[in-house]
Amino acid sequence: MKTQRTAFNSTHGRRRVVLASLLVGGFALAGCSGAAGGPDSGGDVTLEFWTWSLKSADPRAQEIIDVYEAENPGVTIKLSEVGGTTETTSKLLAADRADDVPDVVQLEYRGIPAVVSAGAVRDITEDVADSRDSVADNIWELSSLGGQVYGVPQDIGPMMLTYRTDLFEQYGVEAPTTWAEYAAAAETIHAQDPSVSIASFSATQFEFFAAQAAQAGAEWWSTDGDSWEVGIDSEASLQTADYWQDLVDRGLVSVEPLLTPEWNAKVNSGKILSWAAAAWAPSVIYSVAPDTAGNWASVPLPQWDAGDPAVSFLGGSAYLIPEKSKNAEAAAKFAAWLGASDEGSELLLTLDMYPGGNAGREATLSNEPPRLMPEQTDFYERADEIIDNTTIPITWGPNVNVASSAFGDALNDAALNGKSFRDVYIATQKAVVADLEKSGYTVK
Repeated sequence: MKTQRTAFNSTHGRRRVVLASLLVGGFALAGCSGAAGGPDSGGDVTLEFWTWSLKSADPRAQEIIDVYEAENPGVTIKLSEVGGTTETTSKLLAADRADDVPDVVQLEYRGIPAVVSAGAVRDITEDVADSRDSVADNIWELSSLGGQVYGVPQDIGPMMLTYRTDLFEQYGVEAPTTWAEYAAAAETIHAQDPSVSIASFSATQFEFFAAQAAQAGAEWWSTDGDSWEVGIDSEASLQTADYWQDLVDRGLVSVEPLLTPEWNAKVNSGKILSWAAAAWAPSVIYSVAPDTAGNWASVPLPQWDAGDPAVSFLGGSAYLIPEKSKNAEAAAKFAAWLGASDEGSELLLTLDMYPGGNAGREATLSNEPPRLMPEQTDFYERADEIIDNTTIPITWGPNVNVASSAFGDALNDAALNGKSFRDVYIATQKAVVADLEKSGYTVK
């Protein structure tokens, strides 16, 4: 579906103007030259940091903050815990309207376009210029728009398949290298024990299905000059919908959300045997099924086409500086230290995350394997190879929340009631295009 509509509607305020400038030339936001105040204007400063990774009750997080405060006398970091991207985005936009913003905000990469288009966060390209060589270009791209940087990457999620080695062997299947092999393995396992599934099908994992489509060559959002293009209903995307519909219709995957008590119990009892996610999956599985440690391994994600290992990143977040922060320069300095410096990036590894900074990534190579798979000594080498050699960019639009809302419940209903997955993708496309047009964007 391709629709040509009017140009940006100036009556919708700074949100349209900001995004238009990004699309046509990557011009910097007003205020990017450091107009905000902070310790540069003299005196002590307290930086309010909205985050869910650095919890104030976690001594490991406090140790990281203590290091920075000791190295930067007069700077105090106040940790304020917030939820995930949807909650944080709404809270930040409300704080922006009320002129009562924090100084640093952790936000998932997929949420960045929404706050940039609203003019709620600062262009920090100049602030982090000295840190650019400390993070790989393909990782900086996760927090950039129009060639401008809006966030310092915190962590990343190279996609991988984590599976039960012992039970795959018991059922006579090997780790799949293609999605066709994955389907065949699912069929073999289910034929021997219908109560066992190769994986669960969680319809609310919007980002996973977007990554699947990207792996197949689709772009759910992309830009063309000053216009947006939406490809949720492209044929490449719809073919991935057909693939999962087939597995669901044949009962080869269990339809249920992740990380519920029921899902956790099935993982512990060997009824769910794998999880196609990212390099952070082993730590999540270990947190709910520690007794299964030693029976898992992680391998590259299956491919749609043999010989084409391309995958996008899945998950991860960055540190953004609100446009109205009164301490923007000090905040950007802290964000750059935490996410990109050798010291900060390595310290993030202590929080059981996969750091985006070069030093943190290098430190993983000498780190112990995840506790879930203590015998897989090449885990981090494999993950690092995926980052360097096979990751592909993915563009998120300014209305990811609209797409996610339209997609999740409808796909779950389709999976449970035998309805068309293709229809869900097509309906989501229409909802996303209509919302962009209503908000004044050009949709091509």
